[in-house]
Amino acid sequence: MKTNLLKAVFICFAFLTVSNINAQINQEVGIFVGPVSFRGDYGEKGDSETNFGNTGFGVGINHYLNFSYAGSNRSYFYQHFKVRNQFLYHSTNLKHYGKYVNSQSSNAYKLKAMTGKASVIELGTGLEWYYGKIRDFERSVGEIMPYAGLGANIVFASPTNETSLPGRLGSSDNTWPSFLWKPGEDPRISSQSQTTFSLNFQAGVKYKVSRMGELNLEARWHTYFSDMVDGLNPSVGNDRNDWMIMLGIGYIHYL
Repeated sequence: MKTNLLKAVFICFAFLTVSNINAQINQEVGIFVGPVSFRGDYGEKGDSETNFGNTGFGVGINHYLNFSYAGSNRSYFYQHFKVRNQFLYHSTNLKHYGKYVNSQSSNAYKLKAMTGKASVIELGTGLEWYYGKIRDFERSVGEIMPYAGLGANIVFASPTNETSLPGRLGSSDNTWPSFLWKPGEDPRISSQSQTTFSLNFQAGVKYKVSRMGELNLEARWHTYFSDMVDGLNPSVGNDRNDWMIMLGIGYIHYL
């Protein structure tokens, strides 16, 4: 069901990018960078040390289709929306934090010895909505414009998981019990690459810094359709798929 929904979203956005071919469509390209807080199965849920400790870095490229100059069209959609196509790469080194690591039990040492890395590439498209009229903002240097966005990405995840204890993860001698799996079950620890999807939501503000460029500050949230983006799928305390938040700053240039 989720896959069919995403296919429909991609088809809809693809139609928007190729329709109205005779209209004047302006294009823009931007780059953004910033910290990423990855929320998967490393660390205790809701623990501040986990939230701040499992922080990585992301970089992305955006391509915009701007319809606001399309002839005499003054529709709300043309004046307040852009289509945004996106490439994003982010990587986060992961460790276990929280009360289960801080004890002196043998299982706590297993968690302390376990580390991972989530390396993720995302490609997708979406819509960006602007509070005011796009034309008015782009004509005046020094203007500020709030905006929000919604999109869908295809996700290529390459997780790695390892331990400093002897042996490979998956053995009861070196692995926290909830990461063990029985014969015939899917592994609960994996370093295999996988492909999935994400929905992403953004909110931010843009500042018109020059005639042909603007700065933006943006917060984004990505929720994945998989719990194995970080390569972990514990049997206990696992009630949601992986997700991440990012705070990015960028520059956009008009072509």
